[in-house]
Amino acid sequence: MACSLADFPSLPEGTQIPMCLIEGKVQYSTPDFTNVHIYTTSVSSHPHVLISNDVLHPAMSKEDSNRVFLPVSQTLWKKLQQSWYEKGFVSMLEIASNPKENQGFFVLEFVAKRTLSALKVASKFYSLIPGYKKKESGEVLAPMLSQNPVYSTSNIRCLAWHPHCIKLAVAASDDSIRIYSENSQLIPLLKCRGQHLISSMAWRPLCASELAVGCELGVVIWHIDPNSVITRPSAANTQVLSRPNHTYVTSLAWSPHGDLLVSGSASDNTMYVWAVGLDKAVPLKRVGGGGISFVSWSPDSLKLFAATTNLVFRVWETCQWEPDRWTLATGRVVSAVWSPCSSLVLFAVSLEPVIYCLSCGVASSVFQSEDRRGATPLIDLTPVELDSGERVGGEVSSLAWDKKGCYLAVTFKNCDIIAVFMTSFVQNLKVSPCCFIRGLVSESPAVIAFQENFAEGANLTIGWSSGRVQYFPIVFTELHSNEKSYEADMLAYDLPDVSTTFTPSASFVGFS
Repeated sequence: MACSLADFPSLPEGTQIPMCLIEGKVQYSTPDFTNVHIYTTSVSSHPHVLISNDVLHPAMSKEDSNRVFLPVSQTLWKKLQQSWYEKGFVSMLEIASNPKENQGFFVLEFVAKRTLSALKVASKFYSLIPGYKKKESGEVLAPMLSQNPVYSTSNIRCLAWHPHCIKLAVAASDDSIRIYSENSQLIPLLKCRGQHLISSMAWRPLCASELAVGCELGVVIWHIDPNSVITRPSAANTQVLSRPNHTYVTSLAWSPHGDLLVSGSASDNTMYVWAVGLDKAVPLKRVGGGGISFVSWSPDSLKLFAATTNLVFRVWETCQWEPDRWTLATGRVVSAVWSPCSSLVLFAVSLEPVIYCLSCGVASSVFQSEDRRGATPLIDLTPVELDSGERVGGEVSSLAWDKKGCYLAVTFKNCDIIAVFMTSFVQNLKVSPCCFIRGLVSESPAVIAFQENFAEGANLTIGWSSGRVQYFPIVFTELHSNEKSYEADMLAYDLPDVSTTFTPSASFVGFS
């Protein structure tokens, strides 16, 4: 049967919060004593992270910065010129058509009003064209497409674990990035001009010092010397990767070998594959689907998942760089995760409380046979009401799957509780309920990620809206680990053995 939230054990009454999962049992604590170290020492050397309001310095917008200076009288032509440079052609026309601004130039007002009317009619005409989408500003795109459901209000925007060591990068709401390391009091602060509206971060594999940041400027590569005692690296430590129209990068991903970097922008339907050391990029452009909202490289480096801002998503094979295109009935892909052997990809779609499973074949071929092409509903996330009165479920915001393929964490768009599922690979993918995780009062989960090099089991890292970073270790014995049999993930899979006892609000169309 399809797994659902109704099968989960309920949270305890009151304000007790989950701290860890030891040998299959959740350990709870009171909010005034959130010390996970009394239950396990597996995260005792991990850095303490709290991005409070006291350490934030919000970036001043252009409108706010203008209020700092005394108003000055400007000629109409100066106002038009300034508006053209700062806000574009339409803003200039709006000033020219405003009787309070145009200083009595009636002919200019008439022409500006007629031009604005023509532009409105043209925009309505173009909106009827399939695939057409009006370009939005980064301030609109970033919160709308971010996997952080509280992007605009949270102190933390995203975080990224280094794949080989205990090093955590945390991006804050003031567009600064702090690097926390194991047993170190030194916290480098990364900030530079243009690093605005941070949407994603990724450490370069097989390298200790390179962090890629997706933001308004494009992609900023930080080179951080791990032996340096400088806490505020300068812009000289950065490398900017940019191309025309490739701004407001919403997602990026390193190849598992660290030789290539893929970046996608919601305002650009061209995806770029960068050879960072050479500062060269190969554009990958396909018609249909709109901008690129999410990219994810498979662990075997042979496939790349790319979601768009529309109904279309693609799975690329990275040898010949040819894609297979898939189409949804409605919505868009909001998040996706690969299985350890890259044979399965789980993804969630906006407007539907469902997680789908798509089989991408074995390592020798990207997809299975034609008659097997299609996505299977795997997990029913229809909202349920707990005994405490809280509701859990609904539209998915983000997914996180640990590297061993044992635990899948899910955050929701309109829910402050995280759902954790257990997964195993024995002939096919099996999913079962594990536990719910909630934070302190008035806290919402902003971002989640599993530590990649956690030997004791799995370490779910949660960035809460308050700026608190919580480690939720899932520790199990060797026997319990073997029962997971995730080594079977290295074999070819059948599609998940789940029934269709529930019907999604808009079914998946499949390959097209």
